[in-house]
This record gives sequence, C-alpha cells and structure tokens, in this order.
Amino acid sequence: MHDIESVIWDFNGTLIRDVDLVLHALNPLLTRRGMPRQTVSSYREIFGFPIHEYYERLGFDLAAESMEDLSDEFHATYMDGLPACSLYAGVENTLEAFRARGMRQFVLSAMEETRLREAIGRLGIADYFTAVYGLSDLLAVSKVERGRRLIAEQDIAAKRSILIGDTDHDAEVAGALGVTPILVSQGHQTPDRLGQTGCRVVESVSRVPLLLS
Repeated sequence: MHDIESVIWDFNGTLIRDVDLVLHALNPLLTRRGMPRQTVSSYREIFGFPIHEYYERLGFDLAAESMEDLSDEFHATYMDGLPACSLYAGVENTLEAFRARGMRQFVLSAMEETRLREAIGRLGIADYFTAVYGLSDLLAVSKVERGRRLIAEQDIAAKRSILIGDTDHDAEVAGALGVTPILVSQGHQTPDRLGQTGCRVVESVSRVPLLLS
C-alpha cells in the first residue's frame, strides 16, 4: 500500500452524499404501485447491483414493467435533485492529498457518463481527475467492462492501484480489474454488508490516506 500510483474512485455514495436523494426519487415509484416505502436503514440493507435485481428484491414486476421505463421515472426526480448534493466531508482534502503525492486519479461510475461529467464539473473537482468513465445508459448494470477499458486506455498498473467505493459491487469490480479495493461505509450499503466482502472497510474517505502512509 506504500507504492500506489493510481486511485480509481466510485462517485455516488463515495464522493457525493446522495442516499437521501435516491430515497426521494425511489419512494414515489413505490407509493404509486402500493409498495412499502424504504427508509435509509432498509435501503442500505438491500441495495445492490445490478439495479434490476435490486428492483426485483423491492417487489417490482419486471415482466410487467420495463427497467428502462422505471429508470426513466426514477431519474426524472433524481437528476433534478443531484445539483443540491454535496461532497462528503473530507473528500476535497483527500483528493488534494493524493494529488500532492503525485497519484493519478480517475472516476469509474455506474452513472451515465455525460451526466456524471456534468455533476463532477458542478462540484468543482474535475481538475483532480485524469479521466472520468461512466456508462452509456441509465441502467447501472455493471462497471466491470468500463473499468477494463479504463485500465487499458489509461495504462494503469493494476497492482499499484486502489479502487475506493461504497458497495460490494465495487469490491467485485476491483477483483475483476486486479486492483486493491477500499470500501467506505458512509454510502449505499451497511458496514456489515461491506465487511462480508473481506475487503478493508473504513468509515469515511478521509481515513483512506492513513492506510497509505
């Protein structure tokens, strides 16, 4: 952990605080279908990737409704609220600390890439990143293939890289890419769920530089 050259960041729930916004967008979908609303606690216990499997766990009938339509319905509210979401405390200091060490930093997100770039620009942190990789649609299926392109196109040495995320999918992506995962427990999944991955789990992004010192 002392020779890290590259840092790959997840975005939602890792850099930005958007759990409340997700519930604000999700619960109306549930209410309109007579399904139980989610709390922050219940959401963090069952959320996961791919998103269509999470929706099935919630009780959506994807044989009767398309995931594309549900995603559009969700994002109509989510994207309107995204500009009000802030960075987690300590994020900018951590980004600056990594830059001061000469590390290259990237974003790898399940968010649609154009909207991802817009959000990063609004937050004023675009200059920290060598490149930003999102997905081509709103369906948030998996980041693995996009991550492989990131590794190849940016000539990243996987064994000298870390991936910082907030879900068990981030651990899966890191494993597929051959990079070391570090998971933060302030985002979209509980510490217990993250701990089941066997990966290093910290309570906040600001703790990560201490692991590399």
